[in-house]
Amino acid sequence: MGQQQLLLVILVAVLVGIATVIAITVFGDASNSMNNDAVRQDLITISASVQSYLQKPPMLGGGGGSFDGFTFHKIAFPADEISEDGLHARNANGVYHVFSVTPTEVGLWGEPMMEVGGPIDISSLVSDSDYFELVVTKDDIAWTNTPD
Repeated sequence: MGQQQLLLVILVAVLVGIATVIAITVFGDASNSMNNDAVRQDLITISASVQSYLQKPPMLGGGGGSFDGFTFHKIAFPADEISEDGLHARNANGVYHVFSVTPTEVGLWGEPMMEVGGPIDISSLVSDSDYFELVVTKDDIAWTNTPD
């Protein structure tokens, strides 16, 4: 009877260990997925503000029908840090970049914070990371890159 109990204790310990490893893996995957979702949501919020900027008259700080002059300084976006030129911003979810501004469209990149390793340099895109890219026009928001 003592040997059976010892084997049962060992079996339970192994099963608990396996369950713990699986739980940690699942939690990590869920955390990454939630960070991606948060970056997507931030980019949607930014794109709505970009379209609002387009429609505002210049006297009110808008573009007056053009995206020219757009920066993060000209919209309401909850950023922890915005670069001096206003083309890069960072918050708890990720790092965001304005990579293109023309009179008819604005291009945005968003990198989830989990993809940004080491010290955060908000002025450059981490080229080997997964990032989201979208282009905002007067009537449309087009996702041009969405990592899996």
